Amino acid sequence: MDPMFDLQIQFEDQATRVAVRLDVLHQLGSLLAQLTPRSPRPDVLLITDRHVGRLYRPSVAESLHEAGFKTLDFQIEPGEASKCFEVVSEVYRYLAGHSVARDAVIIALGGGVVSDLAGFVAATWMRGIRFVVCPTTLEADVDASIGGKTAINVPGGKNLVGAFHHPILVAVDPACLKTLEDRDVRAGLAESVKHALISSDQFLTWHEANVDAILALDDPTTVELILENLRIKANIVEKDAHERTGLRMLLNFGHTIGHAIEECCQFTLRHGECVSLGMVAACRLSHAMGLLDESVVHRAETILARFGLPTELTDPIDADRIVATIRKDKKIHGGAEHFVLLEDIGRPIVRDDIPEQAVRDAYESLLP
Repeated sequence: MDPMFDLQIQFEDQATRVAVRLDVLHQLGSLLAQLTPRSPRPDVLLITDRHVGRLYRPSVAESLHEAGFKTLDFQIEPGEASKCFEVVSEVYRYLAGHSVARDAVIIALGGGVVSDLAGFVAATWMRGIRFVVCPTTLEADVDASIGGKTAINVPGGKNLVGAFHHPILVAVDPACLKTLEDRDVRAGLAESVKHALISSDQFLTWHEANVDAILALDDPTTVELILENLRIKANIVEKDAHERTGLRMLLNFGHTIGHAIEECCQFTLRHGECVSLGMVAACRLSHAMGLLDESVVHRAETILARFGLPTELTDPIDADRIVATIRKDKKIHGGAEHFVLLEDIGRPIVRDDIPEQAVRDAYESLLP
C-alpha cells in the first residue's frame, strides 16, 4: 500500500484509502492527486457547513489549488435540518449551473450531516461521481466517514432516503477535534464504545485504561483510537458492503432504540448521546432475555458514564411514541423488528423475536 495512506478498505471493485494524521488537511491536494492522476485535474466541489468552513476551508482550498485542482464551494447551515431534499436540490442546481461533469470529485468537509448529504449528492449526480470525506468530528472520524452510507431525512424518519456510495479517500486530521465542544467529543465516543462492545474485550479494556488521555485528546491516543475504530468497522463492511448478508447490521448495536429517542426528542440530544442510551437499553434487554451476564451490563454502563455519556433519559418520552418510531425504522425486514443484542463482549447477535413488552421495559429502565 502507498505509504501516504494508513489503511485501504476494499469494497468489491472499489477501494477507500484512509489517511489519519495531524495536519492531513494541508496535504489533501497531494493525496487526491495520487488518486486522480490524469491531466487536467477534475473539478472539485467542496461541501461544508458555515461553521466548519470558517475554520478549515481556507487551508483545504489552498492545498487543492497548489495541487492544480479548480475548486467550487457550497456551504450549508449546520445541523440535521440541512439533510433534506430542499438542500439537495440547491446543490443540484449549483452543479448544473457550473456544468460539473461526471469526472468531478465532491469533498465533504465536516461532520456526519455534511458527509451524509455530500455523499448522497455524489451518489446521485450523473448516476454517481467520486467523493472524499474529511471528517471534523469524532463521531464522523470513527464511524460515519467509512462504509458508504449516504442519506437524507424525510418527514417519515431519519436517513430513510439514501444510497451506498463509498468515498475514494478519507482524510482524518485529529487536530480538528480540539475545536469541538466537550459535549461533542464525548458524544463521539459512544460509537467507539459501541465498536469495542461488539468486537473485543481488549479494545474495551483499552478504553477503560485510557479514559483520561482520550478525553484530553492526547494526540497519539487519539490517532490510535481513530485507526482502531476504522479497522473494526472496515473488517465488517468489507464483508457486507451493501447490507446483504446481515453482518453489517451488527454495527446498529444501540441504534434501534437510540434512533427512536433521537427522532422523538427532535434532535435536542446529540446522536452519540442517543446511541449511549440505546446501548444501555440493549444491554439491559440482552440481560432480560437471558443472553448477557449482569456484570457486562454494569461494565458497559460504567465506561459510558466515565466518558460523561448519559445512561438515563432525564426528559422522558412516552414509551408508545418510542415503540411507534421503532416500527417504522429502516432496519425492519420482512415485517419484523431486528435488535442487535450481546451474548458477551465481542459476541453480538441479531434477534427478530423480541416481545414488545421487553422492548418497552428496556426503554422504560432508562427513565429516572
